[in-house]
Amino acid sequence: MRPPLSFLPVVLAVAIVAIAPMQAAAAGAVANSGDALSLSPPEVATFGATGWIDGTLAPARAGVSVDLIRAGTVVAQAQTTTNGSFAFNLRFVSPGPYQARSGSVSSATVSARIRPLLTTSVHGDRVVGQPLRLRAHLQPAAAGKLRLIVIRGHHRSLSRFVAAGKPFTFALSRAARHAVWVEVEPNAGYTQIARKIRVRITAPALSIGSHGRAVRVLESTLIAHHFALLHADSSFGADTLEAVYALQKFSGLSRSGRMSAAAWLALGRSKPPRPRLHGSYIEVDKTKQVLYVVRDSKVTLIVPVSTGATGNTPTGIFHVYSKVPGGAVMYYSNYFIGGFAIHGYVDVPPYPASHGCVRVPMWIATHLYGLIPTGMRVYIHY
Repeated sequence: MRPPLSFLPVVLAVAIVAIAPMQAAAAGAVANSGDALSLSPPEVATFGATGWIDGTLAPARAGVSVDLIRAGTVVAQAQTTTNGSFAFNLRFVSPGPYQARSGSVSSATVSARIRPLLTTSVHGDRVVGQPLRLRAHLQPAAAGKLRLIVIRGHHRSLSRFVAAGKPFTFALSRAARHAVWVEVEPNAGYTQIARKIRVRITAPALSIGSHGRAVRVLESTLIAHHFALLHADSSFGADTLEAVYALQKFSGLSRSGRMSAAAWLALGRSKPPRPRLHGSYIEVDKTKQVLYVVRDSKVTLIVPVSTGATGNTPTGIFHVYSKVPGGAVMYYSNYFIGGFAIHGYVDVPPYPASHGCVRVPMWIATHLYGLIPTGMRVYIHY
């Protein structure tokens, strides 16, 4: 007798209820206490890439659920096949260690070897002595330490550890081709990796009349190091010449007025001098033939000067007692004792040549005049 249609949904419902627990049981099968799990060490993987960790269950059987554990956390899941094998697919962000676990059964741990990600760049004017800024980014940061190595020919000119993610400033002292290497000294679980950047360092030979980007680099760097200059205009004019004189005087170089490799290196290494007195005043060094504008015990401007040809410019501490603007010969004068003054003059050679006053270039005289109030100290020494 055929059952009534109203009876069929009841039969189907019972069938579904009977089947569902069987599927759940199959999906939830775990290893028995007498089983053994093993993992194979994975191949080298790039940080952040996906890869596989393989394992086996013995004795072999299919449908057993296995978890992959790292630092107490399940990071992947798999089921065994008929031959007992299983494979976890995961994104490698740590070398582990990793362990397979099913029920109360666990494997021995294995570790991955991860190839970290390293990106590098070098920025700056590639001129002798001028700062270069290295940026190196390492992923993950725990992969190891970064070492900067600079090689010129067969000579290693620089080797030191640098912090990942932070700009590192360095300078090179020879005009040549350099290989800038950044390498990872890896921690356990990571592989070594290195990046190479080729850097060509030049020493532009510049002199009066030169033009172009190299001149602008020179002028901008002179200004940054507090040497007096009208402005950075990419033209090696009279103001640039006298600023170069000041650099050479200050650095103890030959006063040629030309930029050589030695002058570039001196410029890159120059630091503001330490004033001999405290406070704000004017300091004149007769040996170096330079004038320092000192503000709050810091040198803020370095100006080339020419003092007395016979050495008669007086030494000691004086005070500006009179100021005379304009003038055809003594331009914008700042008198500090008797007829001696700091003033602009049409000719300021890089050696003592005046009648006793402190000559400064015409183009800086008015600016200097505004920086020197009546009563300001003037300290002159050798």
